[in-house]
Amino acid sequence: MLQENQQEKEKIMWIDDEALARKDRNQKRKFEMLKKIAITLAGIALVAGLAAGGAVGIFVGKRTEAKAVDAKVAKAVKESEAKAAKQSSDKKEKDTVDEEKKKEWNLTLVNNTHPLDENYQPELAEVENGYTFDARAAESLKEMLAAAREAGLSPQICSAYRTIEEQKAIYNQTMQEWIDQGMTYLEAFEETGKSVAYPGTSEHELGLAADIVSSSYGMLDEAQADTEEAKWLEENCYKYGFILRYPPDKISETGIIYESWHYRYVGKEDAKKIMDSGVTLEEYLGETY
Repeated sequence: MLQENQQEKEKIMWIDDEALARKDRNQKRKFEMLKKIAITLAGIALVAGLAAGGAVGIFVGKRTEAKAVDAKVAKAVKESEAKAAKQSSDKKEKDTVDEEKKKEWNLTLVNNTHPLDENYQPELAEVENGYTFDARAAESLKEMLAAAREAGLSPQICSAYRTIEEQKAIYNQTMQEWIDQGMTYLEAFEETGKSVAYPGTSEHELGLAADIVSSSYGMLDEAQADTEEAKWLEENCYKYGFILRYPPDKISETGIIYESWHYRYVGKEDAKKIMDSGVTLEEYLGETY
């Protein structure tokens, strides 16, 4: 009986030890499971953190890049605006200078599209042989003629200042000559305009133009350009403030054929610029005939 009780007790104790062992094993399994879950969650959290960090990095990088682009664009716009402002300022300044230049008496433009005021009357001074010139430029014309003569040449004025009545007479006479050669009135009108300015649009009426020829050849034709006087004048006229007003191959700019004898006073500084650049007065002033 005692032995049975002892066995029963041992059984119970064994059961208890087994239960404890089982419980311990269950706890270990739970612990391992929890450990695995914890590791898994930690891994997930780490991956998520890295992903989030990468996204933030990309966002920050893009934002920084965008700021850099915006800064470059802003700088380019600012530079462009500054350049445009300077160009506008320079153009305005140039336009102002050009407008002022056009108002200078010595650069007054007279042609078919820029007629003289009907009441215009320059103050005149005699140059030689009864020919008169604008008093402000008369001495310059005298100096040029004197210099040519000192060089052994014989230039002479054949026309200088003209009144509008004198211009009308020359214009009508030239037209009649063309009509006498068989041209119609319209044809004569068009042909006359190539060599004689319509009354009110002639530089001779301005008082700043003179026709100068060789004393040995007084014809106003192409051969005049071959005289030594014409060659000297074209080469040296700018020194005295004059320009060859109607140069070769410039009829589209001036409306007048080549006249190797027609010299116009514009002042020394402007004369040099015009002759050196090979332009007409119209081109120099940015105007047309």
